[in-house]
Amino acid sequence: MAEKSTSEKSLFWADQLAGEIIVREKYRYLDKKAPKLNKFVVKTSASLSGVLHIGRLSDTIRGESVFRALEDAGAKAELIWVAEHMDPLRKVPKGVPREYIDYIGVPVTDVPDPEGCHKSYADHHVAEYFKVLDDFVSTGMKKYSMREEYKRGSFREQVKSILENAGTIIEIQNRYRQNKLGPGWSPWAPICGNCRKIITPRVAGFERGKVHYKCEDYKFEEAAAKGCGYEGESDPLKGEGKLLWKSEWAAQWAHWQVASEGAGKEYQVPGSAFWINAEIVEKALDFPSPFPIFYEHIMVDGEKMSASKGNIVYPRDWLAVADAELLRFFYNKKLMKTRSFSWKDLPNLHDDYDRHGKVYFGDIEIENRKEKDHMKRLFEISQMGKPRKRFTMPFDFAAMIGQVIPETRINERVLSILKSTGHLEGRLDKEEEKYLETRMGHARTWAEKYAPPEARIAVQDKVSDKIRHGLSAKQKQCLKEIIPLLEKETNEKQLHDAFWEIAKKHDITPKELFAAAYMVLLGEERGPRLAPFMLAVGKERVIKLLKEL
Repeated sequence: MAEKSTSEKSLFWADQLAGEIIVREKYRYLDKKAPKLNKFVVKTSASLSGVLHIGRLSDTIRGESVFRALEDAGAKAELIWVAEHMDPLRKVPKGVPREYIDYIGVPVTDVPDPEGCHKSYADHHVAEYFKVLDDFVSTGMKKYSMREEYKRGSFREQVKSILENAGTIIEIQNRYRQNKLGPGWSPWAPICGNCRKIITPRVAGFERGKVHYKCEDYKFEEAAAKGCGYEGESDPLKGEGKLLWKSEWAAQWAHWQVASEGAGKEYQVPGSAFWINAEIVEKALDFPSPFPIFYEHIMVDGEKMSASKGNIVYPRDWLAVADAELLRFFYNKKLMKTRSFSWKDLPNLHDDYDRHGKVYFGDIEIENRKEKDHMKRLFEISQMGKPRKRFTMPFDFAAMIGQVIPETRINERVLSILKSTGHLEGRLDKEEEKYLETRMGHARTWAEKYAPPEARIAVQDKVSDKIRHGLSAKQKQCLKEIIPLLEKETNEKQLHDAFWEIAKKHDITPKELFAAAYMVLLGEERGPRLAPFMLAVGKERVIKLLKEL
């Protein structure tokens, strides 16, 4: 990492948060001095329910940014990931055998993998998750399973403290509840000793450190978990079950000594699970509550991602049109600003990212020092590794080129176009050429799948009689005079300037000339900027069409 000044770090949100974490002196809810930590742990996690879309990656990407900010500030830090996967199976997913209905209510960690390639349904999905996540996160993370941690007894100390302080936890929660918790309330959710379900045991009482329950039916939204009628007791210190979330989150923080963790903006409000657990971890477990990384969730075209709406953005879709760094850049911008993504806006996001890169490497100078430092830091922390200087071009221009050149010998053709349009001077090294090929592939795919109608281009094979007869004599004459310009060595600026001179010479507006050219080339009255477009299409191809007039 490049050495950074204090002023350079101060504006970026992750650096500001890292600074607060490092200098912390007191608890939030207790009037006592916070302990000095040997290292600052940043926790990120995921449940295995729901569709794996790009929004599911945001927590870890942002958590990693805080981890890196801590390290860049000279602090010892660690990033951990936790699988929150002791939730019950709520329905039989599509493609899973119907007999799995018998597992509804069983923790997904204890449900067999229907594909038979992993130990459990949960392990299968964790493996699939990391196939994706590892493409977007550069830091090696320690990975934990809550089910395995309970089995190992890792939380025994925290569970014991929570049970001993049940009265304190009841008091904290009841301040925010209409239906108050009573003295017999238990923070422990047992697994049935007979049918192994976690949702069906109905807690009947809690005494002498044991939870007493009866296994009864439980209705989910789309399915039901059948209770077996078994009556038994569970010893929380033996791990056959789990803490309820408004205790478990606190136990995680105390056990792993978490300094910071991300959460959606809905957790900002008083009485949310985050703040309830923050109070529990301090008053029942004697550990200072972590600093939250609150953030907005991603929207797509202003709506929440939903399979029923057909607007899910899968990570594989993203990587087909952009690098992982672009998504990291997208998430690392202002946390509490609504992040609404639209495929049609991808060129703008690419160009914004490229501009930040040029500022980072000094190719663009920004007068405002604070803005410059912030842009450099945002670009740097969005990288998967060490920032590398790369040749870039406007993404919409790349998309345009991608639609008009053949797929063979792409780089050779693109380099020729870039030189003629003034986008490139000199030569590219092998690594730059490889990245150019990647960028062109992304742009071509975007144009084919996601570009709005006005960005889609199909050059005509011939000029129709309708178009030929629809042009005025002046328009035709202007277009004919463009031919000799294309037959000689002409760059973009020379060609553009000539359009205006030719239009003026024949007493028509440039707009009329451009409209005529677009009609001949595209069959439409509008199109991309004409001079670079003609050069991208290829002089020979353009001349052939113009001569048909």
